[in-house]
Amino acid sequence: MGANMKLQSKRLEKGIEQADLAVRVGTNAPMMSNFERYKCIPIPTMLNDICKELECNIDDIYDNNEFYFPIRDNSLSSHKRIKKEQKIYYFSVRLPKEARDTFTQANLEKCGYHSLKDFAWHCWQGFEKQLSIINKKGIQETTIDNKEKSINR
Repeated sequence: MGANMKLQSKRLEKGIEQADLAVRVGTNAPMMSNFERYKCIPIPTMLNDICKELECNIDDIYDNNEFYFPIRDNSLSSHKRIKKEQKIYYFSVRLPKEARDTFTQANLEKCGYHSLKDFAWHCWQGFEKQLSIINKKGIQETTIDNKEKSINR
């Protein structure tokens, strides 16, 4: 069952109408519909409010591989917290709707990935490796070019 269906199922299990839940968490029915149909994911504060209203945990309505919320240390001052959080690079991308059918957990596992985050991490590592090779070739070519120029003088 996809994450979107888990949210809808949990809401129906609690006997709450979509519009009622939307009002309780500070949004509207069309946006709540978007959450349930996986068109978008609620912001963290709204997600927490949804969980409170449905008396559940985040992992009851979304799989833990679908998004990442960094754990915040509230004991840090605002300035130190911002500096600490800058170690994380947030990346989002718009893909065609067909990508949703491609990036299923089963398909990811067939290809050796544990999650979509794992796939993205692997892509980034491959990209870094490829870029490193290209940069090394560029340095070597520049070094060779400089040696040839000095010989021709």
